[in-house]
Amino acid sequence: MTKYSYPIATFTVLTWLAQGQVCGQGLGAVPVSTAKSGDEVAALVAAPLRWISWGSVQTGFGFRDNVLLSNAGEERSGFVRSGLDATVWRAPQGRADFFAALKAEGTRYFSARTVNEESAAILLTEWRYLIADVFKFSLDARGYSFDQIYDASDTDLQQVVTEVKTLGASIGPKARWTVRPTWWIEAQADAKRLTYPDGANNRSVREGTLRLGWQPGTRFEASVAGTEGRRNYDLREQNSVSGRLLAGTLLRIAEREGEFRIDATWDAAGRWKTSTRASVLRFLDNGVGYLNYRQRKITHEVELTTDDWLVALRGSARRVEFGLQTVGTGPSPTPQIRDDISAELHIERKLSARWTAYAEYKWERNRSNDVLASYYLNEGLLGIRWNWEK
Repeated sequence: MTKYSYPIATFTVLTWLAQGQVCGQGLGAVPVSTAKSGDEVAALVAAPLRWISWGSVQTGFGFRDNVLLSNAGEERSGFVRSGLDATVWRAPQGRADFFAALKAEGTRYFSARTVNEESAAILLTEWRYLIADVFKFSLDARGYSFDQIYDASDTDLQQVVTEVKTLGASIGPKARWTVRPTWWIEAQADAKRLTYPDGANNRSVREGTLRLGWQPGTRFEASVAGTEGRRNYDLREQNSVSGRLLAGTLLRIAEREGEFRIDATWDAAGRWKTSTRASVLRFLDNGVGYLNYRQRKITHEVELTTDDWLVALRGSARRVEFGLQTVGTGPSPTPQIRDDISAELHIERKLSARWTAYAEYKWERNRSNDVLASYYLNEGLLGIRWNWEK
């Protein structure tokens, strides 16, 4: 969990929830061993079953050296983290199918004094309609709940690290058209609603994405995408040039993002896979631009899978450059800049058909020319998972 001074909603349904996929939709950091390969799904479809389910239950113990994501007063603590992943799929009946997936995870810190627990849950459903191999239409619905330690600072006037509770829901259609054997176009729209206990950041969000993809073979795919988003806050006010709230105003945000992505499988057996994403985002408010920033980000993932082992490594680097927010005093203060670098290592060892042992390590470095916004984080975890399918 990375902290930023711009609005807390900038997280996109949690960074860690964007990593795993079920049937092409982000569901969370689902261990790869709980997902189904193409051969496994084909075998399940061949079975005379209409409803198919699979999932896992896991728990592990770990240690974090900076619970509060703070520059000082880190509050080191051990923790226990448990989670559940479950998917139910109605096999295709004619041209349509349906699935629902749930991921829930909770962390309890043993010795943290300020905040001692975090939790996250997301429910995803999708109905899909396929016309041959040329056109696919789907309707997605999501519901999620987060209770996290987060930097809720909106400006550089005061650093506020606190427990943030969020409830949200979204729904939207998606259509994918294969215009030629190696080219496809995908369009997606989403309408979201997010609420908070104090109501201060309650908002409605609308997003639209257009993606163009090229897939010359089964082992390589490249795509470019553009996303346009709007946030309409219920109560939150605009900021002045100095960061003060302006009474009688309402904040509106526009986000524009461009992304380039490459997914590749490097061997015929499908053991080595990589995914690379590079993006640029512009964040613009409807006031004087005090919250405006530009973000550039690159993420690379490498995955090795064998019969009994899984090794996944993910690294990302991000730079955020603010337009009006500055650091220091005087006639020419320096614009605020933040650099965030992170790495995650996940290792699994299959013990039996049902049991898997796993280890995780996470490292983050958030650096800024504002010293209060800088921090380091190390986290390690050892756990056990029980898998099931029916």
